[in-house]
Amino acid sequence: MNSKNIIPILLLVIVVALGGYLLYDYEEIFEEIEDKELIVGTTDTATTLDPADSYDYFSSAILYNSLDTLVGYEPGTDELEGNIATDWEIEEGGEVYSFELRDDVYFQNGEHLTAEDVKFSLERARDLEGMPSSLVAGIDKVVVLNDYELEIHLENPSIPFLSKLAYTVAGIVPKEYYPENEFRNESVIGSGPYEVVEWVPGERVVFEENEYYWGDSPEAERVEINILDSSEELKTAMDTGQLDLAYRTIKPTHMEELRLSENVETKSFESPEIRYIVLDAMKEPFDDVNARRGIAYAVDREEIVEEVYMNERYPLYSMVPSGMWSHQPVFEDVYGDYQDLDYATDELEEAGYSEEEPLEITLWYTPSHYGDLEIDLANKLKEQLEMTGMIDVTVESEVWEKFTGRMGDDFKMHLLGWYPDFYDPDNYLSPFLQSEASSFIGSHYADEEMDQMLAEQRQIISHDERTDKFINIQEKLAEEAPYIPLVQGEQFAAFEPEIESESVRLGPVQIFRYYTIRKEDW
Repeated sequence: MNSKNIIPILLLVIVVALGGYLLYDYEEIFEEIEDKELIVGTTDTATTLDPADSYDYFSSAILYNSLDTLVGYEPGTDELEGNIATDWEIEEGGEVYSFELRDDVYFQNGEHLTAEDVKFSLERARDLEGMPSSLVAGIDKVVVLNDYELEIHLENPSIPFLSKLAYTVAGIVPKEYYPENEFRNESVIGSGPYEVVEWVPGERVVFEENEYYWGDSPEAERVEINILDSSEELKTAMDTGQLDLAYRTIKPTHMEELRLSENVETKSFESPEIRYIVLDAMKEPFDDVNARRGIAYAVDREEIVEEVYMNERYPLYSMVPSGMWSHQPVFEDVYGDYQDLDYATDELEEAGYSEEEPLEITLWYTPSHYGDLEIDLANKLKEQLEMTGMIDVTVESEVWEKFTGRMGDDFKMHLLGWYPDFYDPDNYLSPFLQSEASSFIGSHYADEEMDQMLAEQRQIISHDERTDKFINIQEKLAEEAPYIPLVQGEQFAAFEPEIESESVRLGPVQIFRYYTIRKEDW
């Protein structure tokens, strides 16, 4: 064969080989396009995947997307609707709750979900006494009538109990695969839209579609959540296209930059997440109500909102957030809407302090769980309190995993946050003010009259009468000040323009549903 014939043949071989290579590449590209994957960034961290012990935001967010409960919230609203319960009745003034269940629910391992699993899950969460167990502690017994009917009997009537069943502590797990007497922290088996296929604490969480899910298929077949170190990293990852979506926790300055970016869409919603100071009412110096009131007068919320949060938060004057029914700005009524150093020093003098013998206290915070600005908030409070001339503040920090273990016993003054387990004012009052619950938060506040009022409101059916009782509770809270409310938050998400904005459902109950999020080409 001469050289003139060899060249065309070689060219043909190269073209065919190259064509096959290009075809292979395109097939891979098309497969990637068809794979509905969502890449999410956050700075938040999870501590457990056991619903009986989950009481931080990100742990619960993972469970909301992988577990079912009897009832839930309609996305974007505070309206309860059935989840795996198709119908229910509240009997005997809120002492007995009867439920009918779906008969087509399967766990992610293919096992059928029945009323026995519901009974096991609720009684297990009660008996293990994990961090959220107070929400189900009032359950006397769960009676299984048949595979798809059951009754929950409470020790005392409780009107807000139905709302509590929408929180992840009431998530249903399979009886045959969960230990009854210990937590299962590292993995979760549920019946929700996603299965958790990987969790590397502090690094990532990976969801995949639950093939046995009884409801509509999730929009994304796979969700990978990457845990980044800072708001700066989140913003940079969004700007450079490394993330489809960023959520929790983004600094106000970065929020504004993302809002102005041509490559990013954003969405905001006033949130019932609150921030506050906890004072240990059982230990010196805050066993003296005058010392607590002195702190309350010395706080300037407007300055905190403006200088720490760049006006991306709202001043808060009650533990019940603004926008929730029965909210009353009781701290504004008692202490004013500004820093009052004269009244602050009067209260501190009454407690026995002076410029020569100041109140010396350590203010504890956790450095990353609530975002990058936590140190700025702590230092701003130090500055405000020391303006009295009668308080010396030392600021100390502890990582979240250790912070939660120490706040009940070791701290006398610390910063904390709260988002709703269930959307009812009781959720912002009873966990803080009920004698048997307040030790977990670290205030150790105990008052018989307060306990009585809290118990009474749970048994009142009339909305107006419950509102009146809640107002009385808030007024007593402000007078005694075992907590100092500071600011109310905002839900904020940034996402690439291909994501349909209406599929990113922010709402008052603070639940973030990954399974509703979709891109335009899906």
